Amino acid sequence: MAKIRVVIPNAGMTSATLARRERMLTTVARQGTLISVCCIEGGPRSIESARDAVIAGPYILAEVSKAQAEGYDAIIIYCMSDPGIDAAREITTIPVIAPGETCFHVAAMLASRLAFLTVLEQLEPQVSALVRRSRIDPSCLVSIRSVQMPVAQLCEDPDQTLRAVVQEARAAIDQDGAEALILGCLGFAGLGERVQREVRVPVIDPAFVSLLVAELLVHAKLAHSKSAYPSPVETAD
Repeated sequence: MAKIRVVIPNAGMTSATLARRERMLTTVARQGTLISVCCIEGGPRSIESARDAVIAGPYILAEVSKAQAEGYDAIIIYCMSDPGIDAAREITTIPVIAPGETCFHVAAMLASRLAFLTVLEQLEPQVSALVRRSRIDPSCLVSIRSVQMPVAQLCEDPDQTLRAVVQEARAAIDQDGAEALILGCLGFAGLGERVQREVRVPVIDPAFVSLLVAELLVHAKLAHSKSAYPSPVETAD
């Protein structure tokens, strides 16, 4: 049995929204896996810039520390920008999953020409930085495409969001030569299988892939190396 904490780095989410995320993730989890979803208590309503990630950082780390103290077996920082991931791994000894990093590695096992579908064009520099941090060959990423919809808008009209994602997915395949696609926002969660049916190449759904990798690490009794992510040295005031 795995006990997994999902930390959404967006403030102000309702209990009903958090419960829906739990139910969605439970549909792909192993029997017996316990999933608990929370959001940060302060900070931005979405992560759409490097500034947002920095502001959210202290709130993310507070939830990460709390999760380890409460006995969770793994933590997922539920954002494709992977905000605060290095610091989160420094202060924990359990697996902390970074969806962006995870999805790039899984996609690279399935194809050599990848496309990343994100929400806004302004996020492209962050995606390029994510590729470098993920330590995959940058030449694997053949395109970054955006649906030009802010995160908060994605759930307003799910059918419109699906159409926009499929349109950019087809362009990435037909025009850019992509062989596999990464849905580059957790707001696209649950769309992977539907998009894959439309475009007929592998589509990485970050919510489901992150959960399944978290389960894998728990059951394999693996976590990040403390040589790579040493615990911070406490200093006196």
